[in-house]
Amino acid sequence: MVDAARHPKVEVLAYSEVERVDGYIGNFRVDVTKKPRYVLEDRCNGCGECAQACPIEVPNGFELDIAPRKAIDVPHGQAVPLIYAIDMDNCIHCYKCVSACGKLDAIDFSQEPETLDLDVGSIVVATGFESFDPTVIPEYGYGVYPNVITAMELERLANSAGPTVGRLVRPSDGAAPKSVAMIQCVGSRDARYNEYCSGFCCMYTIKNALLLKQMNHDMDITIFYMDIRTPAKGYEEFYNRAREMGIRFVQGRPSQITEDPVTHNLYIEAEDQALGEVIELEAEVVSLSSAAIPRLDSEALASTLTLSRSPGGFYMEYHPKLRPVDSPTDGVFLAGAVQGPKDIPASVAQGSAAASRAARVLLSDSWEIEPIVARVWADRCVSAQGRKCGVCANACPYGAITVVQGQPAQITQAKCHGCGGCVAECPHDAISQDHFTDAQIVAQLQELLKDKPEEKILAFMCHWCSYGGADNAGTSHFEYPSTSRGIRVMCSARMDQDFILEAFRRGAGMVLVSGCHPQDCHYISGQQVAAKRFARVPRTLERMGINPERFRVEWISAAEGEKYARVITEMDDKLATLDKETLREETAKARPEIARRLKRWATVPGMAEMLEEEEVLA
Repeated sequence: MVDAARHPKVEVLAYSEVERVDGYIGNFRVDVTKKPRYVLEDRCNGCGECAQACPIEVPNGFELDIAPRKAIDVPHGQAVPLIYAIDMDNCIHCYKCVSACGKLDAIDFSQEPETLDLDVGSIVVATGFESFDPTVIPEYGYGVYPNVITAMELERLANSAGPTVGRLVRPSDGAAPKSVAMIQCVGSRDARYNEYCSGFCCMYTIKNALLLKQMNHDMDITIFYMDIRTPAKGYEEFYNRAREMGIRFVQGRPSQITEDPVTHNLYIEAEDQALGEVIELEAEVVSLSSAAIPRLDSEALASTLTLSRSPGGFYMEYHPKLRPVDSPTDGVFLAGAVQGPKDIPASVAQGSAAASRAARVLLSDSWEIEPIVARVWADRCVSAQGRKCGVCANACPYGAITVVQGQPAQITQAKCHGCGGCVAECPHDAISQDHFTDAQIVAQLQELLKDKPEEKILAFMCHWCSYGGADNAGTSHFEYPSTSRGIRVMCSARMDQDFILEAFRRGAGMVLVSGCHPQDCHYISGQQVAAKRFARVPRTLERMGINPERFRVEWISAAEGEKYARVITEMDDKLATLDKETLREETAKARPEIARRLKRWATVPGMAEMLEEEEVLA
């Protein structure tokens, strides 16, 4: 980081916040608010004389509030840049810092926030993570019992540069503890809080235990764990070394911690799964390995940068295997724990990869995008006629569509990712999607249902997940009926309700719409949009006289070939119970109403040739 700050082509904007991001890959415009330090950066040399003179002490966040800091200070001793800042919430304006600064004259109480307008080609998001707050788990007593601390607090106490100069002491009385218990998976792998594994807790807990053992060989250390996960090179040897040094490992999550009010010693109740019995352990200090969680402002940043988040709140990558550091927005890359919990080596590797990807953008004269993009038919767009609409702009999760009244909607193709959600949402059929036009989809539908349609299951599948799941079912040799016929779309959000109605108008026995799980959506919010749209379909079918059980929605990932086979089998079994003559009667009854709804298709380019029936074109 020091080398980066000294690099002539690197500008570090510390103590700043990104307010707004516009544009697209290679042409981003970023508004950054630079907060006032009340210290002139070009004059401060980081000597610290001002902090020594300051009479005000406040809790030090870097030391987890274990030790104080001054009202003028740096975040920590190795901060880059090493420039002091005044905490105006606690400053009493005694001006002793001004006197201590002397001839440097670096203190400026008149500073105001500064807004910077930056033109950038690519963006790397590396905002890190936060630690889970154990106070919400009452059975562990964090925040109630002084000697229950977090692993981060333990690490600062054991650090030679920490508030106790590397001497581990009990918060209750300042005495050196002779026994320490460490509890894993606090707030993680827990359905109440976070179901995911934080990944690195096992290793940093073992590291802390070894450090304490090296400081005091007689210290009694016990680690309570669910599973010890040491998958990387050298990690298993590290774990074995800890056991050889006498560190005790107990498989079982403690159920309760209580305190002796006199000695402030702690009693841990847990089940030792190896022994199959409940044990009680006394310890002088308990350390909690808290889960890694997304930053509290991750949702706001996701909105600013058009990023999608997993159910756990971390940012989702474009593809977990093929493009693990790319975000769904071209030109925005992910590094470190913003993408998910990971240890230092993994974070460094991902940071290097993200930097390489970002540099590739800057060094390229052009950037290749997918040819599957949306296009506007200007003559059909009501905005060009002076009427208010903007449905397409609201539907686009990437902000690729701009609507100005009196002009047709404009699509920035560099920002369009081809989900097709705007096409399905446009009430005037003024948008098309290259390679997935309405006419192309209907042509497939027409051909697949040409013969004995009442015996077939028509499946609409999203490209990235459920279509892959169907392919997985085939390559894995899962058995399922041959009655299914598939149509691929890029995203379930591209699926217009009218395609479903057209399938039933042509006599389809059953219709399946399948897409990705919410956490797997390739197009940020495509799955949520589709789920909301298809929730209305059964009621529509019922009003038309079509059995709603003939329609089904399923979310299937690319790895769930077995699920795809099972869904098709279940639908085929259901179809077998339905009388074919009844299906034909339902189709005949609903056909006039569906035809009335689909009249508008006759004016859509390319559709008239697909729909030759008189009731549709009439």
